[in-house]
Amino acid sequence: MKRIRLEPAAYQQGHCFSVALATAHRAHHFNNADTVRLCLDALNETAGWYHASVFAYCFMPDHLHLLVATPLGVDLVQFVRQFKQLSAYRFRRERSSVPLWQARFYDHALRSDESLLDVARYIWENPVRTALAQCPHDYPHSGSLVWEDIDGPETVRV
Repeated sequence: MKRIRLEPAAYQQGHCFSVALATAHRAHHFNNADTVRLCLDALNETAGWYHASVFAYCFMPDHLHLLVATPLGVDLVQFVRQFKQLSAYRFRRERSSVPLWQARFYDHALRSDESLLDVARYIWENPVRTALAQCPHDYPHSGSLVWEDIDGPETVRV
């Protein structure tokens, strides 16, 4: 199996990562607003436990995009595993016995030349690019756990 992870120490350096998590069998679980709310609550709790900053999230029908930073010494992979475990447990308990997530996930460590706000906007534009919404504000399943709004630098607080 192809190795998709960086060296373990790289996930504890306080970097910001773009993360994509797919649902099991690419099922469209996130067409259901209650499932999105359940997962968003789990994401918020997990971010609190790990002192992580979730700058952007976007629940597409069959996957989730995150822009997240963990503090120095906190393992991003553990953060993602905890979130997936908590959300999957709640999903099984309240919604369905089918699996929620694929086992693996994709991550990309932002480079110094990548703008945090540009990557966040790219995430929020996903529903527009896939014709699920006319503009990012029209899509109900995206936002930020850090910033109040997704309008731009004049309203986003870093």
